[in-house]
Amino acid sequence: MRRSKQTAVTARFLSVLVVVSVLVASGPRAGGAQAPSDPCAQVTAAEVSAALGETVAAGQQAGTKTCSWSADKPTHQIVSLMYSPPGDWNTRKTRQMPGVTKATVSGVGDEAFAETVGTFTTLYVKKGSTIFMVRVYGVPDVGRQLAIEKPIAQTVAAKV
Repeated sequence: MRRSKQTAVTARFLSVLVVVSVLVASGPRAGGAQAPSDPCAQVTAAEVSAALGETVAAGQQAGTKTCSWSADKPTHQIVSLMYSPPGDWNTRKTRQMPGVTKATVSGVGDEAFAETVGTFTTLYVKKGSTIFMVRVYGVPDVGRQLAIEKPIAQTVAAKV
């Protein structure tokens, strides 16, 4: 029974990851900086492991704008890095939705904010005209999610 519950949780995380990736990839297009050709090269598995506190496998690229790293033990956790078109920043920053809270995050890129919806906190970062987000799945505490996302975002921003 425990194995099937774990499999269901893993499937749910992967489904959410796919939906988020599709939404990010299908957003409006704008000129300017684009995602790097290899988003997985922006942060190493060792850097993600250090932030997460668990060993992750090598990053797996999904499309041209997303990379995810997975840790299977002790629980299934995923860290995703996704790039957005530059024109998305103002929309993401100013959109208001019920049940969504936003907080400015300092020390990352030129501008950053954390958006929390339910049990997910996503860190959005703007560095020059490059826009990206970092999200952690499988970590139920939103404060811990942000603590994992921030050092990864700092590493990525340093390479932009």
